[in-house]
Amino acid sequence: MTPVILADLDDTLFTTLKNYAGRDPASLRRVTTAKNGNHSYLCGRRQAILDWLANGATLVPVTARSLDAYARVHLETFVSGAVLSNGALIIGADGSEDLAWSARVRGHCDLAAPALTELRARMMASGADLRIHDHLHDGVLVGMTAKSNDETPAGVEAILGKARALCEGLAAASRVALHLNGNNLAFVPGGVSKRAAVEHLLATRADLSGRPLIGAGDSASDLPFMELCDMMIVPSGTQNSSKLFSRSGD
Repeated sequence: MTPVILADLDDTLFTTLKNYAGRDPASLRRVTTAKNGNHSYLCGRRQAILDWLANGATLVPVTARSLDAYARVHLETFVSGAVLSNGALIIGADGSEDLAWSARVRGHCDLAAPALTELRARMMASGADLRIHDHLHDGVLVGMTAKSNDETPAGVEAILGKARALCEGLAAASRVALHLNGNNLAFVPGGVSKRAAVEHLLATRADLSGRPLIGAGDSASDLPFMELCDMMIVPSGTQNSSKLFSRSGD
């Protein structure tokens, strides 16, 4: 009856240098390689927490990272499979793909593809100072992300706020989910989600059945899969902690 810990990765277990303001990078452990140089790190405290979580528990990442981005996480802790690409891909402990899940996801992604193409066109035509990344797996468009080129808080709020407002109507009509967290506006096909993938994982992995579940995540998009768990872990200074500790009228 040891726990299963279902954990988001970025800004939950590890984070980038912007969240270590004033820290000497030499005092941190680099744990990812980012193609744009924006690597992620662990401080001693986060390392101790990660070691504690992994000691005696089964730790399963539930992340927006693609298979390629997950391969650039340099931690030996993750040996029990993972949910990747916001739930579009499930891999086993041996790295093999859950093909039944991928076939199901492909149907959702094919239905969403025209809407994602139109949403991309709308944002590009708006002239907003942003960049758009398509997320593909085996040639299938499994999602899309928009980021502001102006990474100041005011720039992110203005540019991604405009992009979200521009896309909300079509996204809702097309069952494409929008998730905004920091400088990251994610577009996820309807029917694809971390929660749906975790539900499938728990139903098909006998080694996870009946065990206590702990969910960990920084973003509001993590909450649906965290709600499947017996307990939750919310990192401080994140979107979820802001929701938890907001004090209206104080």
